[in-house]
Amino acid sequence: MILFYVDIVRLTEIENRYGDMTAKRVLTRYEQLLPEVAQSILGIKGLVLGIVKLWGDDFAIYASFPNGTSEEEYRLLSISVQERLENLMNQQIKLVNREDLRVRIGYAQLAGRDVTKEMYTSMKHAIQMAKYGLTTDKYSQIRQFHHILKQEDVQMLFMPIASLKDGEPLGWEALARGPQNSPFHSPAALFSYAEETDSVFRLEQLCRKRAFEQLRYLQPHQKMFINLDPRAIDDPFLLRGQALKMLEEANLNPGNIVFEITERHAITNYQVFRKVIEEYRKKGYLIAVDDAGAGYSSLESITEIYPDYIKLDMSLIRGIDTDSIKQALLETFVQFAEKVKCKIIAEGIETEKELNTLMEIGVSYGQGYFLGKPAKGMTKIKGDALTFIDAVNSREENRIYLHRGQFATVGEITTKTVVAKKDMRVREVHQLFEQNQRIDSIVVLDGDKPVGMLMRFQLYQILGGQYGIALYYERPVSQVMNYNPLIVEQSQAIDEVAKLAMARDAYHLYDVVIATDHEGAYAGIVSVQSLLDKMASIKLELATFANPLTGLPGNVQIERELGKRLYGREPFIVIYCDLDRFKWFNDQFGFETGDQIIRSTTQLLKNTIQAVGNRDDFIGHIGGDDFIIITTDKRMLEVTSYLMESFDASMADLYERRRHCTGELPILSLSLAGLYVHPERYRSVEEIAEQAAVLKKRAKQLPGTSFVTDYPECRRSVEAGLLAGE
Repeated sequence: MILFYVDIVRLTEIENRYGDMTAKRVLTRYEQLLPEVAQSILGIKGLVLGIVKLWGDDFAIYASFPNGTSEEEYRLLSISVQERLENLMNQQIKLVNREDLRVRIGYAQLAGRDVTKEMYTSMKHAIQMAKYGLTTDKYSQIRQFHHILKQEDVQMLFMPIASLKDGEPLGWEALARGPQNSPFHSPAALFSYAEETDSVFRLEQLCRKRAFEQLRYLQPHQKMFINLDPRAIDDPFLLRGQALKMLEEANLNPGNIVFEITERHAITNYQVFRKVIEEYRKKGYLIAVDDAGAGYSSLESITEIYPDYIKLDMSLIRGIDTDSIKQALLETFVQFAEKVKCKIIAEGIETEKELNTLMEIGVSYGQGYFLGKPAKGMTKIKGDALTFIDAVNSREENRIYLHRGQFATVGEITTKTVVAKKDMRVREVHQLFEQNQRIDSIVVLDGDKPVGMLMRFQLYQILGGQYGIALYYERPVSQVMNYNPLIVEQSQAIDEVAKLAMARDAYHLYDVVIATDHEGAYAGIVSVQSLLDKMASIKLELATFANPLTGLPGNVQIERELGKRLYGREPFIVIYCDLDRFKWFNDQFGFETGDQIIRSTTQLLKNTIQAVGNRDDFIGHIGGDDFIIITTDKRMLEVTSYLMESFDASMADLYERRRHCTGELPILSLSLAGLYVHPERYRSVEEIAEQAAVLKKRAKQLPGTSFVTDYPECRRSVEAGLLAGE
C-alpha cells in the first residue's frame, strides 16, 4: 500500500492576504478536485482505497498497486497528481494578483507488518518528500538516504586508539560510512540527513548493529568505542539482551564496549539521562564523554556521568605543540582525570610534534591520522608513529635507570619547616615568621596531615593592606592559607614533581612543594630551587655515565645497580648478553655497520623488557658488544625466550643490505648467560662478574643463539633443549 500526502502551499498566507472567504473557496475547490484527480491518475495503475483529511489542507490518499511497481513509477504518478491539481485549481480559481496556486505532494510505502508504527513513519517520510519537492535535487538525495536506511547499506570503519606508553591498541572507534562513491559516504553527510529527516535513532541503531558484527575480531583485553547520541540513548538492542548475546558468542563481555556520549547536542534532562546511563553501567558497559571541550556542556556532562574515559576534541589538540594556553588546559584535564580515576584520550593527533607534546603532558591514549586512519579491519598504529613512541619512551627509561629508590625521589631532597595547626591564629603565625627569619613558608596541618600552606610574602601582603591586621590578625590561619598547595608523596620521582611544580599559576610558581609519606602524613618540604638543582645533577650524571652510542647506563651505574640489589637481600637474575662474530662484521663493513648492530641490539633489549619484563628490570651496556639485563627468576625464561626468538628478525635488515656485497655472510648470533644471584651466595659485584664470565663462556661454545643458566629450577631443561636443537 502507498500513502500519498497532499497539501496546499502557503494557504495561511493566502488567507492573510486575500481574506478568509477566498481561503475557504480555495480549500473547498481543492477538496472537490482531489478525489477526481486521484481516481483519474492513480486509478489507471492501481486502486484508490480512500482519502482522509488529516488537518486543515493536509490530506492522505491510500492506494494499492501491483507487485513490481517501481519507485520511479510512484514518483511520476505523484508528479502527475500534483500537476493536474494545480492546473485545475488555477483554471477555476483566480486570485487578485493572478499568482498561481501551488500544491505539494509526497509518498511513502506501508509494508503492512506493523500498521500503527508504519502509519507514523510513512506519514513523516511523505511529508518530508512534499517539503522538498519531487523534482528537486534535495528530494532525490532524501530519497537516496531513505533507501540506504531501508537496505541497511552502512559500513563500519575502525580507527585505532593507542596507548601513548607503548603504542599498543587500547581499542578501536567504530565509524560509520555510507555507500562508496555516493554523497553519503561521509559520516557528516550521513548524520546531517539523519537529523534533517528525524532518523538519528534509526541510523545510530544500524551503526551499532554493524559494529557488533565485528566483535569476533576483538581480543579480550581490547575495547570497541561506539558513539551514542544523547537523544537516542535508550536503545533496546543494547539494554534488552541481543547485544549481550552477541558479546557472549564472541567470548567478550560488556566491559569490552565503551559508549561515547557525544557532545554535539545538549543533554536537556540530566536526571533521566543519568538513570539510563546507570542501566548501561549495571550491564557492565563503560562510558566515555566524547568531544569534550567542543560541545554544549562538557564539564557538566563529566560531573554528571562520571566517565571511564574523557575524549578531548581535536580542536584542543590541533597545534597544541605551539599553543601554551591549550597545553595548560590539557594539563588541567590530565590532573583532573588522575584524581577522579578516569583516562584521557586525545583525538585528532596529526603531527609528530603534537604527539610529542601530548606524551610530555602525560596523556594516556590518543587517536588521529598520525597514529592510524580509519580502516575496514582493526589495524594497529602506523610504523613511524610506533617508532616515535618507542624513541620518546626510551628517553624516559633513562629516568627509571636512576636507582629510583636510592636518590631520584623527592624524599631525598626534602627539608623541614615550621608547621602550624589549622586553628592557630594569624597573629601567632606572624610571630612564628618573625622569630624564624630564615624560613619562607609554614605548612598548616590538620592532625599530621597537611591541609594548606602560607608563604611569608603572601602573609605580609595580606597584613600590609589598609585593614589587613584589623580584619585577619585574630582569625584562624585557615582563612588566609593556600588551600591547594602542591602535595606529593616523598617516593614520587623528581622529574614528575618538577613538571607539576612548573605547571602552577604564576602567583604560586615558587611556593614550596609539600611532601608526605605513603599514609599522607607530613614529611617535609621541597623548594623549586632544590628541584631544579637536582634535575640538573641527574642529567649531568646521565650524560657522564651513559654509553654515548646506546644511551644505556654504563659500568658505573651497572655496578651501583648490582650493589643496590645485593644490599636489598632479594634474589635476582643477571643475564649477560654477548654478540657472536660482531668483530667480523665491524672489521668487514666498518664502524657504521658495527654501530647499527649495537643500536639494533639495544632496541631489541628494550622491546623485550617492555613486552615480557618487569617495570623495575634494568638494562645496561658494559661496552663493545656486551650487555646486561637484571630481572627476576620469574621472568628469566620469558625474557631469554623472547630474545632468542626475536634476534634474527631484528638483524634481518643488516643481512639484506650486505648480502650482495660478499655473497653468504657468517651468522650473527647472541650468547646469553643467566646467573642466579642470591645475596647470601655473593658478597660483591666482582664475584658476580667472575661467575658470569664462566657461564658466558659455556654459552658461546653452543652453536647459534644460545642460553645457559645456573638457576637450579630450569638449568637442566634449558641446556638439554638447546643441545637437542629445540
